[in-house]
Amino acid sequence: MALIEFSIRESSLGNLILVAREGKVIELDIRGQGSLEIRKALVARFPDGIESDRPFRSLHVMLDRYLRGQKVDFTVDVDLSQEGEFTQRVLKALMKVPHGELTSYGRLAAALGYRNAAQAVGQALGRNPIPIIIPCHRVIRSDGTIGGFSMGLKYKERLLALEGIRLRSCYPFYTL
Repeated sequence: MALIEFSIRESSLGNLILVAREGKVIELDIRGQGSLEIRKALVARFPDGIESDRPFRSLHVMLDRYLRGQKVDFTVDVDLSQEGEFTQRVLKALMKVPHGELTSYGRLAAALGYRNAAQAVGQALGRNPIPIIIPCHRVIRSDGTIGGFSMGLKYKERLLALEGIRLRSCYPFYTL
């Protein structure tokens, strides 16, 4: 059985939840509920899981810096093996969009060779289990509006603001 470890830590956005399998990050979430409720939910999902900061020490430092508005290149091992092939391709391509830059769903689809798959790309981003590290908040609609975000638009807006991004109708998009 694979070793599952998790960590719950307070942050400026709420309780930050990290989950790793065999030392590779498989999940990142932010929740406003208390750590006791989160812990109970994690233990229910991962009955053999262990609460430990060990696999997340350097990641906690990177996330603390990021949440203070500093530019961070997340250098952590992630495991996307539970996602489908298309979703994995989308998420891996997204990791190329640098801090402080934006792309659109359509541009991301085109970069993958699927010119008319903006909606499918959006759905794949909605399944992103590791937001922030895999920066789905850096993807907006081609008209410059914010689009969606699995954790909620208030979090997307805050993450964009941390990177100095203010949306406007003709934001220059990053080319993949």
